[in-house]
Amino acid sequence: MSEGLDAVLKRVVSGGLDEEDTRALLLAVQQKQVALATGERAVAFGANASDVVVITGDNNIIVVLNGEKAEEIERAVQGRGKAQYVQDTVYSTFFPVLQMPQYVYGAPCKYNDSEEQEAKKVIIPTAGGPEIYPFLIRDRMVFCFQDLTFHNGPFRELIREGKVERYDAIDWWDEPDRMHWYMSLLNRSLNKLTGRKGLKLDKEHHRYYFAPETLGQARRVSYRPLNQSVSERNVVWQPIAKKTGTPRPYWLHLAVALQFHRVASEQWCLSIRPEMRVTKDGSEPLDSEKIGSRVTRQKSRMYNYGLLTEVNFWRDYLSGSKPKIILPFSKTQKIIISTSMMQSEVNWLGIPEEFAKPFKNVDYETDPFDEDELIELLGDDEDSGEWDEQNDGDRKDLKADDDSILF
Repeated sequence: MSEGLDAVLKRVVSGGLDEEDTRALLLAVQQKQVALATGERAVAFGANASDVVVITGDNNIIVVLNGEKAEEIERAVQGRGKAQYVQDTVYSTFFPVLQMPQYVYGAPCKYNDSEEQEAKKVIIPTAGGPEIYPFLIRDRMVFCFQDLTFHNGPFRELIREGKVERYDAIDWWDEPDRMHWYMSLLNRSLNKLTGRKGLKLDKEHHRYYFAPETLGQARRVSYRPLNQSVSERNVVWQPIAKKTGTPRPYWLHLAVALQFHRVASEQWCLSIRPEMRVTKDGSEPLDSEKIGSRVTRQKSRMYNYGLLTEVNFWRDYLSGSKPKIILPFSKTQKIIISTSMMQSEVNWLGIPEEFAKPFKNVDYETDPFDEDELIELLGDDEDSGEWDEQNDGDRKDLKADDDSILF
């Protein structure tokens, strides 16, 4: 049971229900965090038929209410279908992918599967171009999104004589092995995007994080908040104890898990899941047994608007405050992701008023410059690194149902 619900029940026992507590209790019942037993069910739990027993899902009794309090609860429950329901817009952590690479190209390779790092060194990028060059080698074949029939292409030093194959991407999506390879290419594309945005790869947890530009110093970046044009925030910092004013013995780094999801036969989305990395000094990871309480403490203070704020930060940072995130492989092959959060209208009990704050920057206006200028947002910095072989493609810790809808 959450601390908030526990506080509501304590207030019910000591006093009565105000409108806000009623809404919180009814929402907990609707979400099956607790159940209310009355009449014969209350008797089964050792109470009187006129009492109301609040129980958890495993039949543990939380509190027994009687007299006027029981009547008050019953009246609230009986009237829950009337004035309590509101119409709201619910935003998701999923962002629609507007375009995916239509083809995958393959050709005989001079390198074998274990020599990808060596092969990477002989790629010849287009001078001054914004393109990214994810690839993988399987069974002495190199696969990528670039057209390998071009004699002066970036992979020309990897390819040995033989036929170049062009595969329809949609055919790969329905074949488990090929789908795994396709996901590897997508993951490596995200590595390139995040690396050019100055993020590091946490291979163990399959996420990207901010590192300090100078060890021992906090790092701040500019971004567009939910309801402002521009602001700054810490992305790496050493928390300060409020009571003593002394630095705590750890550093916090904003982090994010990114994953592509195929949600229909020809439809993809990108999920953005805000996370937190904890280190001893801004570099060395904190011992795992010490991390849980610190991250939990941060998450426990993150309600609906807090999570929305974090998702907004990451979509803004990755896009450069633009309407699209673009990962270009060539003029015709690219990934284009909308920065407009997927949303839906719901009729429900709603959330407490203090968390139902407005959200102005839902969509970014399209700027009047062409796509070539858009893709320059990716810059030319080095990438953050490749996934380990066993981590490519099928990242089991990032399942679709882990990506929270913002209630």
